[in-house]
Amino acid sequence: MARPKEFDRTKTLESAMKLFWARGYTATSLPELLTAMGIARSSFYASFNTKRALFTECLELFGDRTLAILNEKAAEVPARALPRAFLEATLLEVSQRKANQGCMMVNTVLELADVDRELNQLAIKKLGMIENVFAQAFERAQREGKLNTLRSAQQLANLVMTINLGLRVQSRKTQNPQQLKAMIDNSLSTLGLVA
Repeated sequence: MARPKEFDRTKTLESAMKLFWARGYTATSLPELLTAMGIARSSFYASFNTKRALFTECLELFGDRTLAILNEKAAEVPARALPRAFLEATLLEVSQRKANQGCMMVNTVLELADVDRELNQLAIKKLGMIENVFAQAFERAQREGKLNTLRSAQQLANLVMTINLGLRVQSRKTQNPQQLKAMIDNSLSTLGLVA
C-alpha cells in the first residue's frame, strides 16, 4: 500500500490561514482548502481532522503572529508611539491585499458571533492578549511619568483597541493607504497618542 505524500505542515497551515483570512470560515470549502494547501483529503483528515480544527490552528497562528508584531514594536518605541507603530506595521506596511482583508481575528468575531461561540471566544481571547500588551505598556509609561493622561492604562488600551477594530473594518472598504493613514492620525490624536 502506498504511503501518502508527506508535506510541510507549517507551509500547509499558512496556506490555509491565508485562505480563511481572505474568505472567512463559512465561505471556505474543503475542496478549496485542499487545493490551496496542496494536500489530499486523506492527508487533511490525518493531520487536521476537521475544517473547524484547522481553522482553530489558523486563528491561533494569526493571533500569535499579530502579537509578535506588537511585542516587537513595544520593544522598539515608547508607549505613546506604540499604537501608531502597530497600526502602521499591520495596515500600511503590508500589501494592499492584506490590508483590504482586515484582521482574521476581527473578521472571525464579526462572522461567527452568533454562529460558533467557541471560535468567537478564541478570537476575542486573542484580541484581549493584544489589548493587554497595550495596557502593560501604558501602565509602565504612566509609572515612569512618560504618559500623562486622565485615563487609566486599561481604559486607554481599551480605546486603542476600539480604534484598532474600527480601522480593521474600515480597511475592508478603503482602498487608499493615505486615507487609512489619516484615519490613524485623527483617531490617535483624539487620545493624545501622537508620537
